[in-house]
Order: sequence, then C-alpha cells, then structure tokens
Amino acid sequence: MKNIFSPAVRTGLVLVCAMLLSWGCMPKQVVVKSADMLSTPNLLAEADAAWEAKRWEVVELYYAEALERADLVRSELPPAYARLARSAFLNGHPQQARIALESWANIDSNALNSVDWEETYLDTMAALDKTERLQNHLRWVLESAIPWDAKQAVALWFGRYFLDKADFERSLDVLDAFYKQAPAVTPVRSAFEHELLQWLDRLDDEQVAGLGRAVTPVNQWHFPYALVAFEQGVRAADDPDEWPTIWRTMRNLAANAELADMVPLTNKLAELEARYGLPSVGLALALPITGPYAKVGVKILRGAGLAQWRLAQDGVDVDLKVINTEIPGWETRLAALPGHYSVIGGPLRVDAFKQLYEAGGPGRNVLRQRAVFTFLASLGDLTEGRDAWRFFTSRVDEVRSLVDLAVNELHITDLAVLYPEEKFGRTMAQIFYSQAAPLGGRIRGMQSYPPGEFKQWSKRIGKLLKVPDDFHENTEAPLEQPDFGAVFIPDGWRQAQTLLPNFFFYEGDSLVFLGPGLWSRALDSAKGVDEHYYRLAVCPGAWWKDSDGGRRLQSALTEEGLGQADFWVALGYDFIRFAGKFGTLPSGWTPSDVNRRIRSAQDMDFSMAPLTWDDSGVGSQNLFLFSPVRNGKELVNAEKITERIARAASRRERRIEAYEERMKEQEAKTLHEQDGPARNPDIPPGM
Repeated sequence: MKNIFSPAVRTGLVLVCAMLLSWGCMPKQVVVKSADMLSTPNLLAEADAAWEAKRWEVVELYYAEALERADLVRSELPPAYARLARSAFLNGHPQQARIALESWANIDSNALNSVDWEETYLDTMAALDKTERLQNHLRWVLESAIPWDAKQAVALWFGRYFLDKADFERSLDVLDAFYKQAPAVTPVRSAFEHELLQWLDRLDDEQVAGLGRAVTPVNQWHFPYALVAFEQGVRAADDPDEWPTIWRTMRNLAANAELADMVPLTNKLAELEARYGLPSVGLALALPITGPYAKVGVKILRGAGLAQWRLAQDGVDVDLKVINTEIPGWETRLAALPGHYSVIGGPLRVDAFKQLYEAGGPGRNVLRQRAVFTFLASLGDLTEGRDAWRFFTSRVDEVRSLVDLAVNELHITDLAVLYPEEKFGRTMAQIFYSQAAPLGGRIRGMQSYPPGEFKQWSKRIGKLLKVPDDFHENTEAPLEQPDFGAVFIPDGWRQAQTLLPNFFFYEGDSLVFLGPGLWSRALDSAKGVDEHYYRLAVCPGAWWKDSDGGRRLQSALTEEGLGQADFWVALGYDFIRFAGKFGTLPSGWTPSDVNRRIRSAQDMDFSMAPLTWDDSGVGSQNLFLFSPVRNGKELVNAEKITERIARAASRRERRIEAYEERMKEQEAKTLHEQDGPARNPDIPPGM
C-alpha cells in the first residue's frame, strides 16, 4: 500500500494525540492505542470508533496507518481515503487532505461522483487558496453528468463560498444555474429548495440583506431569488409599520413563485399572519363623479373597481373610498378619512389640486398626512417626490419621447418648433427646447402663431420655412428646403388638420411632424383621416389597446362584463394595483418612506405605458409612439418613416430636375425668338 504520509507527519500525529490527552482535551476514559500493536481489522474498528466520536486527530492517524497495511481489502480503500481526507482537512492539514483525495480518485473512478469527495475537495482547495482550481471545478461540475446529489452539494458549497466573499450576485447565480439542471421532478427540486431555506435561516440579517441586493423585479419569482426575497420578509415582519407592505410581497411570492414546493412559504406566511394579523390597505380616490368631467371619473373608477376585485381574489383586502371633487367641501371630507387611508389617487383637475395647497386648511393637511398621487401632468408650484407625487404622463415625457425618436431613430438632429401663442403652447415649446440639447438635437427654428387668427397661420409657417416674399409671384420655382428635418407642433388635433396642409403648400412634405399627446387621444376616435398629410406625423400616448397590458386589461374587463378598455380605465386599474402594494404608511411618515415603497411598488405589469420613479420620487413614463392612419392610429415604425422621408426627398429631386429641364427649354426658346427665323442663303438680301 502506498505510504501517503511521511514518517515525520505520522510521528507528529501521535504526539498531537498524546498532548491532547495530557491537556484534558479528550475524555479521560479515551485511550489512544498504538496503531502498530493493532491488527488491521482492529485498527479499522478503532478508526471507525474515533470517526463516530469526532476525534479527528486519532481518525487521521489510524486511517493513515491502515492505508499502509498490505492486507487492507480493496473495498475498504474508498471509505478509508474519504475519512482520512476529511479528518486531515479538519485537523488543518490541507496538503495531506489533497493527497488522500487524489489517491482516492486514482483507485476509484466513481470518487468524483461522491458528495464526500466533492465537499472535502472544495474545502481543501479553498484552504489552499486554489482559486483557479475552484473556478475550473465549478465549470466542470456544471458541464458534467455526475449524480444530482453531488451537484447539489457543490451548488450549496459555492453558494456559501461566494457569500463569504460578499459576492452576493455570484452566490445566487450559481444556485440558479444548478437548479436549472435539476431533474424536473418535484421531490428533487423540493429537496434543493428546502436545503436553501435551511441555509438562509442560519444566516445573519446582514448576509440576507446582502443577498437581497441581488434580487430584481425580473428574477424575484424564480429560485433562489424568490426564497431570498421571502426570507427578507420573514426577518422584517415584526415591524408593524412595514408589515402591510412586507405581507403583500410575501403573499405574492407564496402564490406566484415558480418553485416546486410552495408549502414551506404558505405555512410560514400563515404563521406570521396569525402573529401579526391580516393587513387591510386603505386607498382613496379624489375624482369628479358628477359634472362635466364625470364621464372620465367614472371610467377611472371602473378600472379601480376591477383592480380591487382582482386583488381580493389574491387575498389582498383593499378598502377603497371615493371622494367626489365636484361637491363643495370635498377636501375637508378627504382630510377627515381615517388614518389608514394613507395613499390618495387624484385629483384629476388642476383647479381641484390647487384647493389642496393654495388656501391651506384641511386640504393642506391632506398633503402633509397622506401620500397624494395626482392624475395630472404637473404639480405646479409643488415639489414632486416631496410635497406630492404624480401618476400621470408629464409634458416632459411626451417631448422626450419625440426628441428621442427624431434624433436616435430617425437621425434627425436639426429641429424646429411651431407653437400657439397661449400657455400650453409656450410651455411645451420651452420644454422641447430644453430637452433637445441633452439628447443631441439642435433647434434651427422657433415660430409662434395666434391661436384664433387662422389667416395668419399660413404666413407664420412661411416665415418658419423662410419662404421668400415673392413666392406667389414665382410659384413655379422650387423653394429652398428648410434647415431642419422635423417640426414640433404642440397644439390640438383639430388645429393640426389646418396647420399641416400649409407645410405641403410650401413644399415641406419631407418634414416629420411631431405632435403632443392631444393628437393621440383624439385619434382614438378619429375616422376618415387624410393620410396624405400625416404619413410623416408622430405623436406619443400612454395607451395602446393592442399592447400586452392593454389586452390583459380588456380580457379582465370582458370576463367581468365591464365594457371596453381605454386610457382612463387603465389609469384606475393600474393605480389601485400600484398603491395596493404600499400597505398603510406609518404615522409620521416622510417622503423618503414613500419613495422607498415606490421602488418596490413600481415593479408591476402596467396595462398602460409603464411608469417609473427615480430615487427622489420623480416619475416618468415610457410612452408609446403613434402615426395617424385613416381610421385611427398605429404604432410608429421608424424604418417606414425613414423610407417615406427618402421617397419625399426623391420626389423633390424629380421636381427640381423637371423644373431645370423646363428652364433649359424655356431659355433655348427665348434665344431662338431673339435671333429670329433662319435666312435662306439662295435668296438675295432685301428680297
């Protein structure tokens, strides 16, 4: 038998055992017998007893001696090497452990299929600081066909290894990679999940928090991320202010996580619910339910009611209160709601929102005591993310989407603005100007026009396009093309139908026309649009019925017999689902508390264009972009628009060529007339 330990090492092991006995570290009744005086069967028996008693120094000594015996049976070699390697590692002798592992692998081709071999090998390589070997072995195990129990052991080992190095993302990524290889049978995957749950339970709060930073909205429903997110909830459940929000997250995970065994999660959640109670989320909507805007308010309420019903089916109790902003004193009634109505949606109109902060009193208290998410494009003089929040498309959202399309997709960097001389037009023109430069655009022209003086509109457009004053005297000559490729027109759809034909009159048919969200909403019900003028028109919008979210909403409405979906229904539906994830805000909450909860709540499937908020609570919306078509609108196709621009440019080139050809013919004719008819040389002069 090969002597895997030198005489010096063996002597050292004997001395260590003697010292432990003299110091009283071993039980006094334990006697370390001389290995040389024992027969091989007795030596193995003593080694096995030491293994059971976890006397690792004795284990290492006896198995090292046994492996030198010539009469050791071959079948006894693998377990002897396994225990020798493990005890050597535990005794702080990683080199000896490595030698034993290699010897084991040399005489047993199945050694690497063993959990014992894998775990001891990894521990040994880590103790020897063999980082590259560890990385190579990880790749080998992932690519190999070793038994699943060995793979699972390797997965958990590397999960702990990377956790100890604070590489939290790698720790979970490794577990994820192995789980995907697990046999697709419930008992196997369940066992892996249970092992991870037990491991997470043994970690301290700081380690769980570190792993939690690797959980994202995309991966949170899958192993191992779902279990980490759930464990985070378990750790924080005893905070009464946070419990409603934590409960909502844990409830979603226990119902929707893609795991083989949900029982441990549902059991733990039931235990926490029994201890801390079942939260009820209080939400209020401030909407016009009567009066001229009642139709819009009722649509929002219809979507909100659907969301409330859907949440109830998922076990989330939303206590919804509606305040009619058309009834005098509504702000006082809003302020008088019980404290658990801590999140408010609305108002819908600017004048109603001003009542909450301009005059002070009960309305002002609403903003101090409750998180108000307005359905407005702007908060006016208030600071978004501090005084109140926005659950609505902003004007910046609209402009940014248009500039981004023009500059980054259509590669048009030279832009212009034609705006009406009223507040909305001036505001939108200023926003367009401020948003263009950061995205790479240059404003080459800026022209206003009086909203009600239609006769002036053509002249102002001519001025923007730098049309010569004598244009009407020489209408046949092609006009110079403007020094911009797209023009922003922040006015309504009805006004656009009058404005755009004037550009064509002045040969601006290759310009891209950028319109506001007003166009998009009007196109939802438009019929018989003259596509000739709008082939290059684009407008943003927050609602698209054929988006994935739009279809899901319509399916839910149809199932409940609640009619057709549109933007306002989607707004109410999305807001309740969003706000329902907040829970009840704690007393004395701060804007930072709201902004922190927003970061979690915004991770949802919106039915309208998705909203996101930055860390300071400022919202933005990733809008859809549309082109007008005969009976409504369609999603923008940037390639199609680019092709249309090229065709318009080609048509212009042909017009110029035709004009130049006519000019040559005219010049030749004029010269001919000036020279007179050609004379016959055979006819004498004067005849």
